[in-house]
Amino acid sequence: MGVPVTVNVYDLHDNSWIYWCGIGIFHSGIEVYGVEYAYGGHEYDMSGVFATNPRDAPGPVVWRESVVVGETDMNPQEVQEVVQQLGNEYRGNAYHLLERNCNHFTDDLAFKLTGNHAPPWINRLAGLAIMLHCLLPPSWVPPLTPPTAKMLEAEQGVCERQNLLQDSSMRERSSESVH
Repeated sequence: MGVPVTVNVYDLHDNSWIYWCGIGIFHSGIEVYGVEYAYGGHEYDMSGVFATNPRDAPGPVVWRESVVVGETDMNPQEVQEVVQQLGNEYRGNAYHLLERNCNHFTDDLAFKLTGNHAPPWINRLAGLAIMLHCLLPPSWVPPLTPPTAKMLEAEQGVCERQNLLQDSSMRERSSESVH
């Protein structure tokens, strides 16, 4: 039997008017074995991952809710090793409000511990902001990372699958209208 892995979600802003839409400005962390792990930015080329007491995140945040995402069979030492490995990837000076934030870390750690992702709504606003980045004032967010060839290939594959689904759907509708 495993140990529960919980995503603790905090409001960074009054989300009451947008939360009902499935979006908000959130901070999150992973709670396991009585410790909460999260990620934040700083100016140094070292880990931005930190540990706190559960539901006691630093800064002006308000705890919103906790979501159990699964269980882990790892012991505390193994969890600590995974967190340290992620700390090598999640450097303080690599923090990006839209592309590499605390919610990305939470999702990655949840997946490594349980095989399940964090709830998608915790980072939905960042995804929307990336799509609409050109409409945001440049002072709000740093420039986005230019797409790599691998990212472009993945996007092309998604578009091709969407086109196939649309074509299939259109054929089904046209065959239904004939009958």
